[in-house]
Order: sequence, then structure tokens, then C-alpha cells
Amino acid sequence: MAKNPEDFNRKFKIYVDFERPPEIELPLVGFLFNCRGILLQWQYVKNNVLEFNLDKLPPGNRHRKIDPEQLRLFIAPASDKKILHVKTTQELQSYKAYEPILRLNDNNVLDILPIPERLSIFWIKCKCRVSGKVSKWFNFGNGWEDLPVCRARVHICEIDPIIYWISKIPDHIIAKVPDAVLNPTFKVPIPIPDPGPLQRIERFSMMAEQNQENIFKTQSLPEIQKETLSALPELGPEIKQQLASRNLNVIRDTLVKNYTLLHPWFCFWPWWWPYFYRCQELAVVETNAAGRFEKNVYYNCFGDKPDIYIWVEYMIDGVWTTVYKPPKPCNTHWNYVCGTDINIHLTHPKVAGDCCCDCELIGEDVWIRTVGHASVSHIKQGHQLLAPPDQGKLYDRIGLTDAGAAGDSFLVTTVDDYKRPFGGSPILRMGFGPALPNSNVYYYRWSYRQRANADLVYVGDSYKPLPPKNGEVRKGYQYRYKDTNGDWQWAPESKKLGPFTVGPNDNLYIIPPEEPTMAPFNVPADSHPHWHQQTYYMDTIQFDTTVVEDFENGLYELKLELFDQAGNLLQNIPKANFKTPRHDDARYSENAPNILLENPTASNADAFKMLIRIDNGQCVGDIYTVNVDGVPASSNCCGFVKYRPDGIEKVLELSFRAAHPTNFAEFRFNVVKGSCGGVSIANARGMVIDSASGYTLGFDALHPFFEIYSKEFAPSDLLGECYENGAGKAAFAETLHIISTATDGISRVARDYSRTVAFALEP
Repeated sequence: MAKNPEDFNRKFKIYVDFERPPEIELPLVGFLFNCRGILLQWQYVKNNVLEFNLDKLPPGNRHRKIDPEQLRLFIAPASDKKILHVKTTQELQSYKAYEPILRLNDNNVLDILPIPERLSIFWIKCKCRVSGKVSKWFNFGNGWEDLPVCRARVHICEIDPIIYWISKIPDHIIAKVPDAVLNPTFKVPIPIPDPGPLQRIERFSMMAEQNQENIFKTQSLPEIQKETLSALPELGPEIKQQLASRNLNVIRDTLVKNYTLLHPWFCFWPWWWPYFYRCQELAVVETNAAGRFEKNVYYNCFGDKPDIYIWVEYMIDGVWTTVYKPPKPCNTHWNYVCGTDINIHLTHPKVAGDCCCDCELIGEDVWIRTVGHASVSHIKQGHQLLAPPDQGKLYDRIGLTDAGAAGDSFLVTTVDDYKRPFGGSPILRMGFGPALPNSNVYYYRWSYRQRANADLVYVGDSYKPLPPKNGEVRKGYQYRYKDTNGDWQWAPESKKLGPFTVGPNDNLYIIPPEEPTMAPFNVPADSHPHWHQQTYYMDTIQFDTTVVEDFENGLYELKLELFDQAGNLLQNIPKANFKTPRHDDARYSENAPNILLENPTASNADAFKMLIRIDNGQCVGDIYTVNVDGVPASSNCCGFVKYRPDGIEKVLELSFRAAHPTNFAEFRFNVVKGSCGGVSIANARGMVIDSASGYTLGFDALHPFFEIYSKEFAPSDLLGECYENGAGKAAFAETLHIISTATDGISRVARDYSRTVAFALEP
């Protein structure tokens, strides 16, 4: 060190060399920070020399005394121009920067050691094409189809090689690895990728046929550990010995050498993931009309192929929403083979499958498509009295839909099995032809009126404007702009469609043109704007049926009217302009039938209209004490029910309440016995409207205010293999789930009830 640091020259040079020179020339940049981490200057490395001039610092720092050995220097490759906008030492970590120790030699010259090979090998980049497809399963009334998802935002990331940052993991984290692997005590299961909607649908179908989970069936902790460990890869004696050494350097080296083998083990401890799985975002791309994406990314040529991790966003309600982001340890494409497709199936209920490269409508067509995802052709428009399957009581299906919904659980829907009212906040989705808007057809308006109450008793009502949720309707789009780096970026924006008062009418909404660049919005074309939702399939209004001032449970009529540019109501519109989805396949249109038109004639109609049932009722229920010969069992806190208290066997009765104000709910009642499994004779399911599965729905003296389900059993019916000629005993669990059938067109509106109780039988 120099004898007099005060002689340090504030304009100085640092010689930069490599421990092992790279095979190709690398542009380098150096960042100089003070001891508090404040950036002082950055400079390119020129002819292996970094030159700084601290006299050119801002006035507040220019004359401040500087100890050169307290400065922090970082050197990194400059191939990515974004690095020039780095402001902190933390930002440099993703560039794998080298931080040498600055020392003054006897000549007052700052020296550094050469850039180590362990870092420089990560600075040489190779090209790799990452490609794939994003899709989702959809039901169109006659089956399921896997459709592409366009305009999803795909984030392509690389998991940084552990060999680079293993030294940065704190010692106390490394010290926990041996016990976690050699003496594991698991608290969470291994995360696995989402199975996708098709598998989940099959799973729900299977659940509907199976008994409820047996709450008495348990495993000991040793059994669970043994079963879990058997599914993990075997660690050889050498690895175990190295982990057991308690030498932190040996453990770090073992992790690096066996990183791939240890991934399944790491899955058990989510709190480890930020330490062991550092992810660097390489690119963000959007899927095209075929749901495909591809991008050339660059990775470190040294060692293995890149380890690619992908997560996905989708524009929902004007906000980029994460719809796919599984755990990194079990969902990274390790040693990704460049050019191999990565196919992703989304399950988020609000992701739409409306990708199409040539789906524009014709002329002035108006296609009224769906309520949420529920086709308007699958909403019953006429009276139809039918009973639920295997039940006898009839109910009127007018205004109900047969559409499936996210969150159905054990509720099974089939085509033309109308059992769902609408609730929550439905969205009315439509499509507009390319000739719209024009001076003749410029605005639309949705109105509503109540036609009947919850009991389908006629209600005299007049049309009112349908109130939009959040007070207005906006149509979102994306546009392109240049950021401070000079790079092109995308940003969201929106245009208000309404409501507006125009001429003699209010609550009007602008029919949007095909592109944001067209009148009346005229977004500048050089920003390359595009709608989040294409005009051939878009949200036209969302309304909240839970607002009691606007809606009560019952039957409603919704009406769509069209207006010219001056706000005048249009009538006698060609009938062929109104389109609806075909009942057998919602992807195809047909001319709207007369039942969906107002004042139809042979060729014209005044408006579109449809009936929908609205219901936000809450499920209610209970499970009652076991009856012995018609009397509630006298039970103490021990929970036992005597089935032959005086030496004579009694009749046992199980009873529960499952109800909904308007019967739009289904129940599932299950009984399990000890660890033996379900008691099938005591299980029941059905719509809450009527008796089901041998349980009678009615009143009794013990419950005069409620209709309840009840069924009688002999003790041997319930005890089964535990009966032991009238001397046996067993523990039972009764589980009741009641789920509402209402939907917002996308997801089931959960107004549910559930309860589990237990009892035990003894002589």
C-alpha cells in the first residue's frame, strides 16, 4: 500500500486482464461505486484499460475525500445494452459481474487480480430458440376441444447455474441441507404441475361416483415418510458421506455436482427455492393466433444447455394477470433442447379461447354469443317442467342454462340438463361486423326488466338500462412505445364505450371498430395498437346481480337495442343481422330464432331479447342427532349411541337438512365407518328439491320448521362387518356438502354449506 494515500490521483487507470482469455472478444464495462453503494461512474474497458475521472463527479461529490481502497468496482460484459442503465450493485448480480478487490501498489496505482475463469466462462453467450404453444380446454356443448390462447404474455426465464451463485448462499442455509436430506421431516408434499382441465374434469366425474374421503383412515408419520421417500431418487453412499461431513465447502461442492439429482428433494422446502433457484428473465413474447410463441435467447455457452422456466400472463379485465406460474423446482425444463416445443395448458376460468386469424363477421352483423362462456343458445327460453335425474319433483327450467362452470366439484352437468340460474357478475359477450360502427348503426344498449319472481309468479315491470359494473364499460388495447433505453415496449390503455347520452336517448355504448386506429377512437397507427379482445368476440357489459336495489331472485328479460349516430332508436332491422351460436356447436353462428327477437316479422325485428333466471340464494343445512326408535339418542360427551339399550335392537334413523331458497343446489351426504370405508347404503346425493337415494324429504315432529332428509336403518346395515352378531361397535362420520348451481357464466357462484359430524354405535 502507498505510504501516502493522499497522493492518490483522482484520474486513474486500472488494467483489466483475464485469468484465461476468452476465445472471442468480449466488450466489457466497469462500474465504480462508493462504500455506500452509490454509483459514481461507469466506463467501457478500452484496450484492457478502465479509466475513471473522479473530478467529473457531480458537484456534491466532486471534492469529497475518497479512500481508493474503499471504492467498489464491478466489471461485466457489455453485450446487453440494458446494463448501461444499472444503478445499484444488486442489479449487477444478474449480469454475473466480477467484483475485484482494489489495492494501491507502492506507486499509488490501483491494481486488481485478473477476471477469474469461473466467471468469464459465463460471459460467452450462445443462441437458443425457445418455442411452444399455449392452449386451454373448452366445451362447446357437444364435447371438449383444446384451443390455442392468443395474445398471452409468455415470460421466458433461465434458471442460473448453481455453480455461479452457490458461494452467495448464506452458510446457515447450507448448514441445514444435510439434516433435511439425510434425516428428512417433510411438511409439504412434492409440488406437481397442474394436471389441466381435462384431467380435472375426469377427476371430478370420478369423485362424483366415489365416497367422501374417509376421515378415519390415517397413516402414522413413519408410514408417510417411508412412502414419500420411496418415490425419491436414491442418493449413493458417497453423496451421503459428503453431506454428513458438516464441511460447508464440501456440502456446497456436493450440491453443485448433484444438483439435478437433488431437485425432487428440494421440492419439499419452498423456503429454499429463492436460494437454490435464481431465475433470470430472458425475454417476454406474446402468443399468435395459433397460440404459438418463439424467441431466440442467449445462454452461457459453458456447460449444459439452458434450464428454461416459463410463466404466463393474460389480460383479464384490463389487467395483466398471472394465469400460469408453477413451482420452479419441478417445472423447469432442465437442459432444454433448443427448438423443442414447450406446450402449456392454462386452466384459469377467465382465459378466453377466441383466437382466430380470419374470424371477422360480415357487414353489419351483430352476434350475441355468450353470457360469460355460456352460449345464449343454451339458455332455456320456454317453459319446461322436468324432474332431476332419479328424482320425482318437477321444476320449470325456463331461463336456466346447462353450461359447465369452473368450481363445479361433484356437480355434473350434461347438455340440455338445465339446472343453473345466473348469479354473481355475468358478462354479456358479443361480436360486431366490420361495417360497424357507421352513421346508421353506431350505438348499442342493454336493458332489462323483471318478468317473474323467484316462484315464477308474473311481475309487471318496464325496461330499465342495465347498470354496468363499476359504472362504465371500457375496451382495452395495447400500444407500443420506446423506453429510456430506446427499446420497444408494450403498455395497456383503454377507450370508454359508454354510457353516453346522445340525442333523445341515454345509456348508449359505442360499437367499437375493428382496430383502435379507426374512427371514432383514432389511436395513432405508429404505436401499433391492438385490442385485447377482438370485436368479433368481446365483452359488451358486465352487471352485478347481487345489488339488491337492481335485482332480486327471479326471471328477467334482457334486451339489446341498436341506435344511429344521432342517438335515435333503430327498428325494423333485418333479422339476418342478428346472429346467435348454434346449439350443437357454439363456434358456428345461425340467424337468431324468433323467440330471441322482439317484434319479429318475416324479414325484420326491432331488437334482440332473452330470458335468464337470476338467483344468488344461500345454501343451508345441518346434520342431526341419530334417532333411536324415533327418539334422539341420549348421548353424553363420549359420543356413543346405544343401538340395543335394553337388549332389543332398535331402528336407527339418520337425518340431515339440505336446502336452498329456490332449490338451485345439489347435496352429497356420505357416511364412512372407521377405516373400513364408505357405507354405501347410507350415502345420498341429488338436487335439494326432492327425496333422493332412499332418503325421504319431509317434515317430522322433531323438526317442525324444516324439511329434512331422513332414512331408517337396522344396526347391521350400518355396522356391516363390525356387527359381530349384535355385540359389535364402530365409529362413523357423516359428511354433508351442499353446493349452489348458480353460475356467472364462467365460474360457479359458491353459496355453499358443509359440515362433518361423528358418532359411534355400541350395543
